[in-house]
Amino acid sequence: MIRSIIVILYNIIRITIGRLCHGRRYAVHYLQRISPYCALKLFQHGRLVISRNCEFAHGCDIEVFDDATISIGEGTYMNRYCMVSAHSGVSIGKHCLFGAGVKVFDNNHVHTPEKGVSTQLTSAPVVIGDHCWLASGVVILKGVTIGDNCVVGAGCIIYHDLPAGSVVYNKQELVVR
Repeated sequence: MIRSIIVILYNIIRITIGRLCHGRRYAVHYLQRISPYCALKLFQHGRLVISRNCEFAHGCDIEVFDDATISIGEGTYMNRYCMVSAHSGVSIGKHCLFGAGVKVFDNNHVHTPEKGVSTQLTSAPVVIGDHCWLASGVVILKGVTIGDNCVVGAGCIIYHDLPAGSVVYNKQELVVR
C-alpha cells in the first residue's frame, strides 16, 4: 500500500516536471502507472501524448525526436523493456498489450553499398490500432499500419500492414533429436 502511494506521488511529480519543462509537447495524463525506471524522452520539438490509465513497466524507453509525435491510447500496457522510437510519428491505440521486449521503430538508417551505414535516417509513421496484443519480442518497423484487434505472436518482425482482426505468428518447426 505504501509503495503504491509512493509510486503515485512520484509519477505526479514526474509528470508535473515534464509538463513544466516541455509545455504542451508533454501531454501526459496524471492517472498513470509508470515505473521509475521507465524513460520518457523528448528531443528537439518532439511531442508525447499519453492518455489515462496506461502502465509502463521497468525498463521501457519512449523516445520522440525531431517534430514527431508519439500518441498512446488509454489503458495500454507495456511490459518490461519495451521501446518506442519516433522520428516521424507513432500512434498506439487504446487497450493494447505489449509483451516484454516489444520494439516499435518508425525509422531506419540509410545504407549504400559504397558507403555502408550512415547516421542519416529515413522514417515513415507507424499506426497500431485499438485492442492489439503484441507478444514478447515483436519488432514493428517503419511505415506499418496494424488494424484493430490484431494479435502478433512472439518474435515476429512486422514490416507490412496488417488488416484488422489479423493473427500473425512465426511458423517455426522445433526439431528434437
